[in-house]
Amino acid sequence: MKGPILFLGIGGSGMSSLAHMALDLKLSVFGYDKKNSETTRYLQERGATIQNNIEQIPLEGIEMVVYSSAINDKHKQVFDEIKNKNIPLKHRSEFMHLLVSNQKSISVAGSHGKTSTTTMVSQILTELGMDPTIMIGGDTSLLEKRGGKIGGGKFAVYESDESDGTFLGHKASIRLLTNIDNDHLDYYKTRERLEDAFFEYISFGTAGDAVLFANDPGIRDVLIHKTKDIHFSPDFHLYLCMEKKDKESDWYHSLESKLGNQLIVILYQIKEDVLEFDFPGFTSLTLQLPYPGVHYLTNGLVALVGAFIAGVSPEVAAGILSRYIGAKRRQEILGIWNGVTVMDDYGHHPTEIAMVIRSLKNKLKSNGRFVVLFQPHRYTRTQLLLKELAESLSLAEHLMILPIYSAGEPSIPGITHESFLPFLEIKNVEFLKGEIDLDLISIKSKLKKGDMLLCLGAGNVRDWGLQLLEDKS
Repeated sequence: MKGPILFLGIGGSGMSSLAHMALDLKLSVFGYDKKNSETTRYLQERGATIQNNIEQIPLEGIEMVVYSSAINDKHKQVFDEIKNKNIPLKHRSEFMHLLVSNQKSISVAGSHGKTSTTTMVSQILTELGMDPTIMIGGDTSLLEKRGGKIGGGKFAVYESDESDGTFLGHKASIRLLTNIDNDHLDYYKTRERLEDAFFEYISFGTAGDAVLFANDPGIRDVLIHKTKDIHFSPDFHLYLCMEKKDKESDWYHSLESKLGNQLIVILYQIKEDVLEFDFPGFTSLTLQLPYPGVHYLTNGLVALVGAFIAGVSPEVAAGILSRYIGAKRRQEILGIWNGVTVMDDYGHHPTEIAMVIRSLKNKLKSNGRFVVLFQPHRYTRTQLLLKELAESLSLAEHLMILPIYSAGEPSIPGITHESFLPFLEIKNVEFLKGEIDLDLISIKSKLKKGDMLLCLGAGNVRDWGLQLLEDKS
């Protein structure tokens, strides 16, 4: 590739990561995004040319156009013009594979925990001087304000996003899977089709290695119901991370009888925020992380096994993860306002929300309350998971809910942020207007010294926390 490359929707987390990788390769980068942001400004600082009006983007001389699923039928005229000029049009997943085609790939998939697990694998390889190519759908200090970079090492580590099905084109030789949960059913329509997609991602019939967190109910269901008559490649190896008691289960014995020595089991147990695990060929090891929560520990175990396949001792990897740097918008402390700790987390699915709230409530040592400011993400997700979202949010002591962040979706009649009310099992709940200045008046009146305020959601709820911190009154 010589460029220039045009990225449509360049401000998105995945697209901006790819744009940074293109800039690393000294390619000319053009981009379109309907609004300016810290992300687009940093890309411009690095040399990208970005337009806010899609009609003003020059197509002459463009070598390739990269788009994401967020660019849809509303942009049909632009797509038609690109096709008429015979400019190659690549989905972001296709472009990523062009970038990593000369390296051995480690992909990370799952309904939750992709960003954290990808960051963990990347940190392990980076600290050991293995210089991996990295593509993360989030911000981490490992990459200095960007989600992607080109490395000169043997491996490429990247997230495999299942939201639009394109992750099935990610034919990595090392495939990590954290969990399977009911998300993106607006695309898959049924749970069975969602499970079929993840089953295809594991690729039992393809050479390579798969690492699965087998204590996840969704992954376990796939292993029980979809492996009965499956063909296993002789060059395929399955690594299962599971609790010791599950080694006596029927489904495990059935899998073991089929795979034989192609099945490698890592048994673990968790005691007081420490994960103890038995790795074949090693004495009993432990994993402890700077972040609270069982989900971080189990993600860390999956990452550690992935790094082992890449040649890293599990003992060394566990030592590196003991200083895990984290990812932006994952239990991130934004600051202190009048004695109130203000935090931000990307959690937007019921399972994620419950895990984050439980882990942070346990962390709150003072006599303060745990207050959640939640912003629902997408009308379709809210409609499909309304009851489940409400049940998870009811774990908070005090709850404030912002209007739904559309993420570009059209509204659905009858689905608003107040639709949660019949399903909430919490008395201290308030529905806000979505106007920061007005909302902060109400938020401030509810907060007391010693409280923890969690800004929760995948939209721009973080902005409410940042604005609060700017106001010292």
